[in-house]
Amino acid sequence: MANLIDRYHLFRLRTRRDPEAFARIYDRYVEAIYRFSILKLPSKEDAQDVTAETFTRAWQYVYEHKEITNIRALLYRIARNLIADKYRQSEPVVSLETVTFTAEGTSYLARGQEPGDGQKGKELIEARADMALIIQKLGTLKEDYRDVLTLRLIDGLSFGVIAEILEKKPGNVRVMYHRALKAIKQNDER
Repeated sequence: MANLIDRYHLFRLRTRRDPEAFARIYDRYVEAIYRFSILKLPSKEDAQDVTAETFTRAWQYVYEHKEITNIRALLYRIARNLIADKYRQSEPVVSLETVTFTAEGTSYLARGQEPGDGQKGKELIEARADMALIIQKLGTLKEDYRDVLTLRLIDGLSFGVIAEILEKKPGNVRVMYHRALKAIKQNDER
């Protein structure tokens, strides 16, 4: 159903040059692209830049009349390439101060902001600790393994969509996913 809605918006973009259709695509995917970016980049500002540039390039891609079968995959692919460009420009460091996962979802904290008192503060501290362990474990993996685990476990994407993003076959993505999980388990045993 989601792909059908995306195709409808793409159709409106191509035939009517409808900016409202692009706005709906933006609203639908901006948080996911930002979350994907912030897990891979050293600062909140870099993640914001990559997110904005991702949608700018997607807009250009649509208006160049290039074939798009899955807008979500295109957005992730663009973001992934922009992140790779950032890595080439400087050495990234993941900051645990900018992202946390809570029971309510993902929240992005400004540097120096502290969690509040009570149960919510405790959940936030636990989420930060869990996130630190996840990032530490992901850091030991190859880049493709990190991408597959992030896209599958954090963003909840199907193997087919991940395959489009990584420009690989779905079977290869499944193998990479299971190898990545195995690598994490082996690292835990050491």
